[in-house]
Amino acid sequence: MKLLLIILLVCLIIVLGIGYFCMYYVLTPKVRSMEDGVILEKKLDNWKDYDTYEKEELNVSSFDGYLLHGTLIHNHGPNADENKYCIITHGYTSNRYGSLRYVPTFYDLGYNIYIYDDRHHGANKRCHTTMGYLEKKDLIAVKEELQNRFGNGIEIGIHGESLGCAISLSALGLTQDFKFCVADCGYSDLELLLTELIGGQMHLPKFFVKIASFFCKVTQGFWFSDVKPYKALEENQTPILFIHGDADSFINKNHSQINFDHAKSCYKELHFFPGADHAWSCMSDKEGYDKLVKEFVKKVH
Repeated sequence: MKLLLIILLVCLIIVLGIGYFCMYYVLTPKVRSMEDGVILEKKLDNWKDYDTYEKEELNVSSFDGYLLHGTLIHNHGPNADENKYCIITHGYTSNRYGSLRYVPTFYDLGYNIYIYDDRHHGANKRCHTTMGYLEKKDLIAVKEELQNRFGNGIEIGIHGESLGCAISLSALGLTQDFKFCVADCGYSDLELLLTELIGGQMHLPKFFVKIASFFCKVTQGFWFSDVKPYKALEENQTPILFIHGDADSFINKNHSQINFDHAKSCYKELHFFPGADHAWSCMSDKEGYDKLVKEFVKKVH
């Protein structure tokens, strides 16, 4: 009997340990350095005219005092409009340079563009990513900083990729100030996503997600189930362009379908890019992606 209790206790410790590791792995990922971000984007030919743009470093203090590092690109192109701004939010483990592939599209449309590092990413202080739970308020803080600097009458659109997409969609549940949202390959429900990933990629029983979520609640103050971007869309009226690669091996394209289906009160479009893996729709067909986004923005302007 004593031996059995010891075995059960050891098993419990192992199970809890794996659950804690899963939580830590999700919320404290190894992120790309700024230097590696430059190298990667140049290798992918996304740097392009970035060095020629007029830029300023613009850091934003978020709602809780956390400092977000970012860069404001001032538009001096032929279509430049001092009243138009676009905030681009990057994906998981990336940094603001990962947003450069999307900059030319909005620059051509005349938008001034703000790219920034998500919480825990880029040049920001290391903490934990909360997968959209706090980051949606960070995006609101960025919006308010731009409005404070350039006037409440400015037009602000948002673009988000992957985690950045989930952040952008979640922010729509807090404000209707945005002119449009381009939602590229985001998840609809964090717990659902992690259940799919833990079962499919880590080959662990799915109940570990619940254990990891418990540790997340204890250490960070929220459950994984609290992050449901689709819930923010049920009353949203901001136009949304949903984009997803139909060969996405990280976030299944069905997440964008779920988000699309719940956005019942706004103008919306859903486009799948054939053969594109995760966050690769733009890279798989830059011309088609550019055309799609430009037509959408012009349509809802």
